[in-house]
Amino acid sequence: MKRSAGGARRPRSAVVVAAAVLAAVPMAGTSTALAPAGAGDPAPRTERTAAASPVGRWALKVSFEGRTYDSTVQFTPGGTAFIVGGGAGSWSRTGDGRFTFRIAEPVWGSQGDYLGRVSVDQSARLTGDTFTSSGVSRQYDADDVLVRSVQAHDTGTRS
Repeated sequence: MKRSAGGARRPRSAVVVAAAVLAAVPMAGTSTALAPAGAGDPAPRTERTAAASPVGRWALKVSFEGRTYDSTVQFTPGGTAFIVGGGAGSWSRTGDGRFTFRIAEPVWGSQGDYLGRVSVDQSARLTGDTFTSSGVSRQYDADDVLVRSVQAHDTGTRS
């Protein structure tokens, strides 16, 4: 368990995605605020369109630099995107079977100090109950200085 800035205990899995992006880089701090959440054009709440939209919970395989990590995301009907256990942002439909999502995840030190953030920016293609996406993840220190960028690829399975 890790402690958040408020001292609350947080599951170790909440740190996995940030750790994955930060894996080969010593952490000097990371930073800034979440990009404004835009609801975009989220899918309507109907059974017929639910399968054609990303709305719901997804088990992810996040791959970059030859490594793969597990994560879980949740997309809401209103256009919000969450990394289960930490991080939030937005998603929007960009075409038939296509969507984008942006999520910022804070990175906390072992004493609850803010070290920065990881910003995820992905473009996805949805087919049935799976999606694939690619984009850039950026690591920022506590002073909002870009420390590192990596090209990342995700495979999501509806869970």
